[in-house]
Amino acid sequence: MAMRASTLSGLTLMAIGFSACASHEPVPALASVAEPDGQILAALDMGLRAEAAGDGQALLAAATLLEASGAEPGEGEPDLAVRWQARAAELGETIPPTRGRIAGPAYRNGIVGAGEAAFLRDSFHSGRTARVSLQARGAGTLRLSIRREGGDAVCEAVVTTAPVSCQWVPVWSEPFTIEIVNLTGGQVPYYLITN
Repeated sequence: MAMRASTLSGLTLMAIGFSACASHEPVPALASVAEPDGQILAALDMGLRAEAAGDGQALLAAATLLEASGAEPGEGEPDLAVRWQARAAELGETIPPTRGRIAGPAYRNGIVGAGEAAFLRDSFHSGRTARVSLQARGAGTLRLSIRREGGDAVCEAVVTTAPVSCQWVPVWSEPFTIEIVNLTGGQVPYYLITN
């Protein structure tokens, strides 16, 4: 599948900061990267610009974003993620750890009272897939919200009987606020897992 850089010029580097959530509808502000091919297009745009500018950090971020999308090069096409990683290494950049959460995977076993909210803060590596999963243990409805440091929504989802995961690739290594809101009249126990 051949793509030209001019096809991708409409995307900006800001689009990388947004992400799609797995298993549910994204919040409206994230529509550009929430499109089925949005993450791939954003990674290609970022990588091609970084390659032209000789920006090792951006090359590495684009390569890891492209790998995280699961996209493979079409037959006869070069593997851009491999090429960008090699060029980033030439420029002195190293590949960050493969985990998303800076402190490593973790789980929490909590309870949220009727109409109350639980707030947690966790930091995730840039350029690596970050994932937060929530499972209600028993009857009740919870809302999971992930927000960046400035308050921008990364993911929002309603959790009932099945577990729900929010997944994104942070552009910067930074803390995120994880909010669990109980939308029902009784307390709801839950499991929260971060990668």
